[in-house]
Amino acid sequence: MNGIRERVIAYFGVLSFLGCAALLLVLIYGAPWLGIEGIHGLKEAEIVRALENAADQKKQSILTWLASRRTELAVLADSSDFVGATAALVDQQAASSAPPQDQVQFLSQHLITLKHTGSDAYDSVALIAPGGKVIAASEPDQVGSNYRYREFLNAAFTVGATEQIGTAWRDGHPVILISRQVAIRDRAGRETGEVPAVLVSVTRPQQGLESLALLPGIADAEGNQMILVGAQGELLASIPERKPEQAAQDPLLATLARQAMTMTESARLETLEDGRRILAAYRYVPLGVAQGWGIAVAMDQEKAFTPLVSTKARAVLFGMTMIALALVLVGWGGGRVAGPIRELRNTVLALERGNLSARTEAKYGAPQEIADLAAAFNSMATRIEDSHQDLERKVADRTKELRLEKENARRYLDLAGAMLMLLGSDGCIRMINRAGAQLLGMSEGEPLGLNWFDNFVPHERKHEVREVFDALMRGEQQLLEFYENHILTRDKGERLISWHNILMRDEDGTIQGVLCSGEDVTQKRQADLERGELERQLLHTQKLESLGVLAGGIAHDFNNLLMAIGGNVELVRHVIEPDSPAIKYLENAHQATKRAGDLTRQMLAYSGKGGYSVKLVDLNRLVGENVDLMKASMRKGATFAVQLQPELPLLEADPGQMQQIIVNLVTNAIEAAGEGGTITVATSVAEFGATQLAKSRLEQKPQPGTFLTIQVVDDGCGMDRATCERMFDPFFSTKFTGRGLGLSAVQGIVRGHKGAILVESAPKAGTRVQVLFPASAPKSGLQPADQVVHAVQDRPAARETALERALAKQESAKEVVAAGGAASAEGEEPEGAAREMVLIVDDEEMVRLVCRAMLRGLGYRTMVASDGPEAVALFREHADEIGVVIMDLSMPQMDGMTAAEHLRGIRPDVRIVLSSGFSAAEEARRLSGHHGAQFIQKPYDLVSLKQVLGQADPDPSP
Repeated sequence: MNGIRERVIAYFGVLSFLGCAALLLVLIYGAPWLGIEGIHGLKEAEIVRALENAADQKKQSILTWLASRRTELAVLADSSDFVGATAALVDQQAASSAPPQDQVQFLSQHLITLKHTGSDAYDSVALIAPGGKVIAASEPDQVGSNYRYREFLNAAFTVGATEQIGTAWRDGHPVILISRQVAIRDRAGRETGEVPAVLVSVTRPQQGLESLALLPGIADAEGNQMILVGAQGELLASIPERKPEQAAQDPLLATLARQAMTMTESARLETLEDGRRILAAYRYVPLGVAQGWGIAVAMDQEKAFTPLVSTKARAVLFGMTMIALALVLVGWGGGRVAGPIRELRNTVLALERGNLSARTEAKYGAPQEIADLAAAFNSMATRIEDSHQDLERKVADRTKELRLEKENARRYLDLAGAMLMLLGSDGCIRMINRAGAQLLGMSEGEPLGLNWFDNFVPHERKHEVREVFDALMRGEQQLLEFYENHILTRDKGERLISWHNILMRDEDGTIQGVLCSGEDVTQKRQADLERGELERQLLHTQKLESLGVLAGGIAHDFNNLLMAIGGNVELVRHVIEPDSPAIKYLENAHQATKRAGDLTRQMLAYSGKGGYSVKLVDLNRLVGENVDLMKASMRKGATFAVQLQPELPLLEADPGQMQQIIVNLVTNAIEAAGEGGTITVATSVAEFGATQLAKSRLEQKPQPGTFLTIQVVDDGCGMDRATCERMFDPFFSTKFTGRGLGLSAVQGIVRGHKGAILVESAPKAGTRVQVLFPASAPKSGLQPADQVVHAVQDRPAARETALERALAKQESAKEVVAAGGAASAEGEEPEGAAREMVLIVDDEEMVRLVCRAMLRGLGYRTMVASDGPEAVALFREHADEIGVVIMDLSMPQMDGMTAAEHLRGIRPDVRIVLSSGFSAAEEARRLSGHHGAQFIQKPYDLVSLKQVLGQADPDPSP
């Protein structure tokens, strides 16, 4: 019974509080769902009605004012005497420069009378001719001047624009312009369409707005505002008056002007940028079909509701007083019933918090039921205290034993060098040793409780690994005791861990988690991968080196054979009759030797022993010329696009080799694109980093920097990965047997220029090949590609040829390995010869014979030697007779470079022409210090031989 009374008293107190609060809210704000409108709503509606009435009256006032002004201007502009005087004045002005003053005064008097009729309506009234000149005005000083509002005047003279209303700015203040055309009428009173002048009035909009004050209680309140806004949002007038430039700075004016520009009629609650809230009414003043002004009337909400706030405060104070009185009565009544129960409850809570000595006491006057309950509780508390003390002794002993066991287990775990970790069935870390925490980059104990999969497994594998773990916990999958996977650490990034796992079960055999032992094998696996990659690169380099040596050797020997074949064919062509039937067969043989020579040059380019005549090359010009030549070989329907970056720097390279790159890449793109395909050739200069250059198809990667690029793109069939990997292998082709050396030559040329090759391709997605050449400052002495310059060879340092060994010997001790051999010399002079003596030095007899025959055909005297020692001996004996020495670079006993040095020692100014199946332009350039040497590539013909002999300089400059 006592409990029911206590609850009733408590509920009464709560309901009293809620009832008073609800009554206050209904009184102030009302209850719309019950149809009750509060004081706040009534006050707001009253203010909105007042604002709307003010806006409506202001709108009607402005419309009335505008109608009056328009009527006054129309009456004056339509009067017959005014129209006649205006037309006569305009005609006389056109006939003479000086207008008659009596007519000007007559018209100006009409305008002055109009202005004085409404002194607060007009600032000025003017009559303007079509040229913009004022012919009469209410201010005499304006007569004869050009009217200042030209833009408005142009609209006023528009055909059909009888009347115009607009705004303009004068001395930083807005003005209202009203125009009326002065139209000529016929005798019947109809307008003829002729407009000799326009009547324009200027009015300050502030005068029109001040003609109507705001409603009582609105205009006098601080913070209220009424504004008139033009069609472009400009502030025309305001009450209280504000300067137009303040509109953008004052949040109130800016908000009202922006809303008034919408030309809508409404009333709303606005929130300003500074946080103030205002009540505003907007009205639209139409001036034409698509033109009008806006009116805004606003009142500060806080100041408008100031009386309501005072009423609200007094109502709240009264309500709180009533609630406080009700609570005092409730407290007094409930204390007599709830006091003993509260004391018993406090004792129970103290016992729950661990105070086992807590006891309760039934006070005098308490009900008998509460006294019996207190006695029973005290007896129970005594028994609990005795049992708790006994249990505490047992727990203390067992805790000491467990602490010792835990410390020993922790020491064993921390001694282990591997990562030891226990994962619960929820995937959270239950235990981890010191080595494991250090591996994760955390302090000891920090990982405990963290979810392993959310925090330490890479995102891309988290879902997969978590599904396997959950299936393992459900017993649906067998545990993989040994496996490897990556984990995320705080300070070392991703690490590869090799795991050994054991399932943990309880007494019933239920899986509780997994005990994991992990070893960091990141460095070991990385070392294995790097070792494998190095082995692969070594094997690939050895294969390319072997192929290069084989290709260079074959090309060298083949060039000597081609020299003999081609030379003899050409000699025969010159000795037989031009109309002989054998000419066409000899021509076929000559073309065959030239094609064979091209093949050997490709083999030399692949092997890195090709000739590089370094010049300053304009890539854009070279690409443009070669692409134009190759357009004829395109298939039906194919399109060619050339994208050349303007102002491309010049490139130090061999123009012929660059041409070979362009031709080979474009030829492959044409075959891949087929009919209807698109081929794009582009040049550019760009920065490339180490990551991009690591994708180069060459073994040696260039240093990051600026590169000039040639890019060939086709949308053809593309290549799969296997084909793409083999595309630069010699004689590998997807077309037919006998093709495939072109891209190998491209690779060799780019390798020789220390560049890079980037390839992107996929089946049915086309191919993109990008060739990069390092951009560097031009060296002194280099000239543009269209001028003759010395030849330079740039071969990879990794390859050591006989020529390089000779050069090394020249720079060091110049050791000469001399071997005995038969040497023969023969000096022959053709009958009637008048040219200088040429010494031919070559270890191939066929080459010597062909060269001698060519020189004799050119009118030179000749001597021949089969090796270096024989050449030196002959030259020492005939030094004064011999003018030019043509010497092979690769010879037994003494190579060409060493023999040339000996010849320079005998006679420094001797002219030397070096020849080889390889290219040795660099060695020839550096021959004998400051004295250069000519170089001719085998196989050569009569034209090449004649050209090099003609270019030989007896005293070359450095």
